[in-house]
Amino acid sequence: MGLIGWIIYIVLGIILFIIINYIDIKYKINRREWLILSIIFMLVLAGILVRLGINYTSDIFLVFVFMMLTDIFYNSYILEQDFFSKEDKNIYYYILLIIIGFIINQEFINKVEEVFLTGEDLRLIIWFLVIIYLYKFSISKNILSTNIKENTKFISKDSILISYVKLKEKYYEECNYDNKDISNIIYSIMIYENKKRSKLLRKIDNFNYKINGGIKKLGIMQVESKKFITDSESINITYKKITKLYDKYNKKKDKNISFKVLDDYLKEESNNVKYIYEIIRKF
Repeated sequence: MGLIGWIIYIVLGIILFIIINYIDIKYKINRREWLILSIIFMLVLAGILVRLGINYTSDIFLVFVFMMLTDIFYNSYILEQDFFSKEDKNIYYYILLIIIGFIINQEFINKVEEVFLTGEDLRLIIWFLVIIYLYKFSISKNILSTNIKENTKFISKDSILISYVKLKEKYYEECNYDNKDISNIIYSIMIYENKKRSKLLRKIDNFNYKINGGIKKLGIMQVESKKFITDSESINITYKKITKLYDKYNKKKDKNISFKVLDDYLKEESNNVKYIYEIIRKF
């Protein structure tokens, strides 16, 4: 690498520390953002060096080592703070950053001729963004969801019974409740939600959640959740809610408990599920 290479890495490490420290002071970034921004900086630097024909990218991850040394000096002699404090865990994050940087350096930067995106790369990214946009547009406009009108027999009796048999076979263990009525309620909601949002669309939802996060309806029961949940977990969450409602009306000795539970749980959509419930209850 030579003396010039070491000087370049030392200077870039100091510059990176100044930039990241400025961003942290102004925007209060967390550790994950700190890691990602540092990696992005290294990739941009590598791309610029490759474009300029400067052959000093084979060990460019070393900028993180000099960034760490700069941080140690800054904390110890400028701020007069303990860089190696166990509470802050600075050294652990730097070790992680250096390891990630080394892997990216070896497996990505050193094995390609061009670090920056090529025309082919951009074409794939643009089409990916187009697909994501169309998916989000269809979600906001309810294009992908089955349009189910209130109080209409939107599914034939045969289709409901076929779905019931298939879902019961698949989720028998999850829905093997002592209370047969609650079991029928759960299956009714399951059939309804599965009709509205098929397994394929739910897989797309899962993928979208892993990218964007946030609160979304997930699982076969379409339960709103901040964290990722499986179909079985969505059934269990729904069961707990339904049981609580069922017990409430059962204590009052109300008639048509199941219908009241569905009204409470589904609001304006309850009539559609009542229609399904009546069919599977008699099956």
